[in-house]
Amino acid sequence: MKTYISMKKLLVVCFFSLGVFSSLKANNIAVSNVTLKNRNTISDYVSVSFDLSWENSFRKSTGSSNWDAAWVFVKYKIGATGEWKHATLNTTGHTIPSLGASTQTDGTGIFLYRNTTGNGTFTLNGVELRWNYGTDGVPDESKIYVKVFAIEMIYIPEESFYVGSGGQTDNGNYKSNDGEFRQANDVSSTGLATTFLINSTPPTIQGNNISSNINNLTAFNGINLDLGTTTGTASLASGFPTGYYGFYAMKYEITQGQYSDFLNTLTYNQQEHRITNSPGALSGTGAFDSPGSYRNSIEISISGKAVGIPALFGCDLNNNDVYNESSDGNWIACNYISWQDLTAFLDWAALRPLTELEYEKICRGPLSPVQDEYPWGNTIIKGIGNILNAGQPNETSNTNGANTNMESIFTDGPLRVGIFATSTSNRKDAGSSYYGAMEMGGNVWEQLIGINSSVGRNFSGTPGNGILDSNGDANTTDWPDYTGSILRGGSWAHTVFSLRTSDRLFELKKNELRLPDYGGRGGR
Repeated sequence: MKTYISMKKLLVVCFFSLGVFSSLKANNIAVSNVTLKNRNTISDYVSVSFDLSWENSFRKSTGSSNWDAAWVFVKYKIGATGEWKHATLNTTGHTIPSLGASTQTDGTGIFLYRNTTGNGTFTLNGVELRWNYGTDGVPDESKIYVKVFAIEMIYIPEESFYVGSGGQTDNGNYKSNDGEFRQANDVSSTGLATTFLINSTPPTIQGNNISSNINNLTAFNGINLDLGTTTGTASLASGFPTGYYGFYAMKYEITQGQYSDFLNTLTYNQQEHRITNSPGALSGTGAFDSPGSYRNSIEISISGKAVGIPALFGCDLNNNDVYNESSDGNWIACNYISWQDLTAFLDWAALRPLTELEYEKICRGPLSPVQDEYPWGNTIIKGIGNILNAGQPNETSNTNGANTNMESIFTDGPLRVGIFATSTSNRKDAGSSYYGAMEMGGNVWEQLIGINSSVGRNFSGTPGNGILDSNGDANTTDWPDYTGSILRGGSWAHTVFSLRTSDRLFELKKNELRLPDYGGRGGR
């Protein structure tokens, strides 16, 4: 029988154009020239070969002392009509020229990054990742189609950090960081909050009462914790990501191009659960709402059929029925994402949800808190007043001093990820977190795992495995449903106060719905 392993490669690759922070910017990540080579039919492995590049990659040895990386994973299908599955990579046997790499013991993907200090465009030709196709049950005689995906990440190093900004409390009147974290026993309704240090010892969570232990973590008056104003305590699950230990986080919010590519690897039934409209609807139908609603550009480009033929999706912001053109909004942050949609995307990509403690670490880093600060480390904020090059990879603004998208000042919808960063912008002007993550405040809400309920506290940090259930839902057992989630960071439609790093006003607003300002990102 004739052997076909992937001489016929179907390659679509990779999204993520992106923004910049200072001279350490990283964008336009791309995978090209994907082939399969060096097949070993005795040990049942083959090398997935490709070229990888991204602009303005960086590795710093001072300041935040971190780097950016590409999270690379592989999807395959057997035959033109097969279902896309997640490839298992070996932990050894890769060929990775001039680059650092971090293999993962579960074989779901690999981090690729600079191994020396530097910045600028980074191009790698001839990367080869060993795929154990025998482990995945692929017969030697199969005809294989392969997709390689790369998502830009930021490494967050191991170090202690503070939660809570020490803001002025004001009984939830939008004048402070509502419900911000603080030391337990800090029950003042008018004074400054007492910030809390997260270190290698996971914090005990306690209700806020004058008799509570100051060594425990709580929120203002206990109003935003399930433990209330009692002295009751609760522990985080073993492995709960507190943010102290090193981890990777997506540099940008999930884009519409990324979500579209995700949909294009799902079955018809899985697609039905990841969009609002039917995948069998007519070409040109919006995935979530009417085409272009609140700047969401994802549409059905080819209708699916319930019996085994999924729809094909693309972006069409300019509404000319030609998909994925340069002006079609692929780089705009994806909105209308529910908690179920977010966790499905992250499980599919072998990432995981971030926690609200990690959120504050990403924003603030090891620096001392600034009262009422925003994710860029100070209290200076200005909303965008206009956009140029709408929908394009270089969508930008010339509004002097603008560093966020909030309060519907100009747009009813999200903007391109990384829009405020340039080759010369500082952290404040770029709207960047301490480590270089973009849009942690404004644009679309960050959906995170909260510690305000036992459902969220039971999360043990397990990453996704690249596999969804038949309905297209995440099936990682320790991930909470929407009742364990929390909204942080504000959005294009919300008040300036909700963008503050430590604001938790919306921790009680559960996000099971698809709303035009809900988005998110993940980590590992």
